[in-house]
Amino acid sequence: MQKADLMREFYVNKNYLMLTKVLADTKSDYELDFLAKSYLELKEYKKASHIFARKGNLYEFGRCELLCGNFDNTRDIWTNIKEDTPASLWGKSLLEFINLYVVHVPTFFQIRAFLEVDLDALLNASQITFCENIVNGAHLFERNNQESYKFIGRVFLNNNYFDLAFMFLEKAKDICYVDPEVHFMLAKCYLHKQEFNKAKNALNISLEKGFGYFPAKRLLEQIK
Repeated sequence: MQKADLMREFYVNKNYLMLTKVLADTKSDYELDFLAKSYLELKEYKKASHIFARKGNLYEFGRCELLCGNFDNTRDIWTNIKEDTPASLWGKSLLEFINLYVVHVPTFFQIRAFLEVDLDALLNASQITFCENIVNGAHLFERNNQESYKFIGRVFLNNNYFDLAFMFLEKAKDICYVDPEVHFMLAKCYLHKQEFNKAKNALNISLEKGFGYFPAKRLLEQIK
């Protein structure tokens, strides 16, 4: 496939199943990446794992194994990564959180780049114990990145775990009160509980702190 067509089908049309069929016999490294990514989107983690293993992409290979629930496989694969990169360093820290023995707390930028993405992926892969262990270390993430509670809250909100989202967003509010998105997401939690006055109040705070934060303005107009 032409690169433009490939990117359109993956990112715009999200035709993941079609791409797995069209690219099934490809030998192109570029197309193999999209084939593996399509398998990930379809939650066929083992098939994605095989592709990354064949290509020698150790970080992605290990991540797929983690999504399969294979902690020991991931640890062994990532141990063989010789070069320290933001992704590999994050991965090793993530395993410490999952193992409930944290020595290396990720940096501000590692948390910003990877925490939300990987927590969401693990949650969608039904690796609930891994997720529980990660969020139990939220206070450690917060030491290096004050937005950590917000990142975790947003993952739970986007996956309709409203009670958990509310708990972490309340902590985020205490730390990042001026962040309009925190109040906006709290409003969504209140709406789920049909606490409309609290939702409106949270949206008004979001508008105040965000100088007319548009998502809050739009949602407030919808519930009035």
